[in-house]
Amino acid sequence: MFATLILLAIFIPALGGVLIRRLSADPKTQGKLSLAFLAFGAACALMSLLTSPDAPFVLLTLGDSVRVEFALDAMNRFYLAFVPLVWLGVGVYALEYVEHDENPALFWRYYLLSFAALAGLSASANLITLYMFYEMMTLCTVPLVAYNRDGQAVAAAVKYLLYSVFGASAALLGIFFVGAYAGGFGFVAGGVFSAEAMAQHGGALKIVFLVMILGFGVKAGMFPAHSWLPTAHPVAPAPASAVLSGVITKMGVLGIIRTVFYIAGAQNLKGTYVQYTFMTLSLITVVMGSTLAFKEKLFKKRLAYSTVSQVSYVLFGLSTMTHAGFVGACLHIVFHSLIKNTLFMSAGAVIHKTGLTKVEGLKGIGKRMPVTMTLFTVVSLGLIGIPPTGGFVSKWNLAQGALSAGMKGAWIGPACLLLSAILTAAYLLGISIKAFFTGEDDRELVKCDPTWRMLAPMAVFAVLSVALGVLPGGLIAFFSRIATALLQE
Repeated sequence: MFATLILLAIFIPALGGVLIRRLSADPKTQGKLSLAFLAFGAACALMSLLTSPDAPFVLLTLGDSVRVEFALDAMNRFYLAFVPLVWLGVGVYALEYVEHDENPALFWRYYLLSFAALAGLSASANLITLYMFYEMMTLCTVPLVAYNRDGQAVAAAVKYLLYSVFGASAALLGIFFVGAYAGGFGFVAGGVFSAEAMAQHGGALKIVFLVMILGFGVKAGMFPAHSWLPTAHPVAPAPASAVLSGVITKMGVLGIIRTVFYIAGAQNLKGTYVQYTFMTLSLITVVMGSTLAFKEKLFKKRLAYSTVSQVSYVLFGLSTMTHAGFVGACLHIVFHSLIKNTLFMSAGAVIHKTGLTKVEGLKGIGKRMPVTMTLFTVVSLGLIGIPPTGGFVSKWNLAQGALSAGMKGAWIGPACLLLSAILTAAYLLGISIKAFFTGEDDRELVKCDPTWRMLAPMAVFAVLSVALGVLPGGLIAFFSRIATALLQE
């Protein structure tokens, strides 16, 4: 049953993406059909969580240890739950956003193909499968960045592709060494390398692991390969920006999780230059991204720099290689995705209804779009980390993870997170203050909130970001079990 559901989750959206233009010439019908294909694929992915496969499902065997196979371990369960819900929610939003565009079928084709790649990536059982679908994801999301087909959009898509190819090549180089020294590519909690293998090849392997972290870190927007994000977001349509920030960057995070905790083994990296380099780069990115967001005047580009910063909160938690840090990182994957999808969809709604693209032009926009900007403000509080939102829960665990790492200067991590939170409050709440407390008298203005198709997903994500912060026990317990297994506690 698991094999059938995973194949359907991949094949049905892919089929829809290939056929969508042939099925209808009407943009509204195209959107509805695409959403139906997406919903079917998402349902299959979610239903697969109810199965209990005894062993990985092998789709193709390309050699003695090279197999395309799928499994359902705890990390895969998380991603197979998280990705379909977010992708489907943003898909509902996109129904209204793209239906009046020149070529909406182009958006839906690659949106569906991207989900098919993500489904395979989320269910991957080894590095070969992960890498294959990781590359497919990149190729399918490049056209979403270039969707407007003007010179700026095409240039941004090319930059995104070049950065992604560079990062993926670094990861592939590491995969070659893993295959040579480990004799296989499967994911094993605690790592695949024995103490003897590390003693014999430890010097080379540490370099390999650092290269892989840097390679997957490109997709996560980690310094110094972060600049594709603020270039791509302003030119991509809002639904694409939302999922690039909320989901695609988290696939880089998944690659790092698999590398550090399932291939290398955290116990083999803790206290080494690999950990220190990883942690230093993540903290640089946290502060740098927040600072650039604070200075940025373009609405969507400000949110893009925010993503650069906030995804590195996740990377910092992973770099501590502690129980609390890992739990905080996984929690922030969830909460950042819910929040940042809402922020980008809010920005898209403003641009869609008013054409305003700069922060300085948003004076009084809350009086014209009260629902949109109220949702924007609610999730902004979560991103800052104000209790009782989900952002507070994840950042609390991240700080605890840093302090429990037992490293000299452990206070530096929480201090960077606090500085970033202050900057986040400035660059997000500044927009909300302008939106609601400046501008013309609201009696003079015509309300222009979008329809329920755009507002409903935003509202659901905003409510979840608060509700899961008020009642985080289930998520914390789930991620704690994973952390215990990976850190061999």
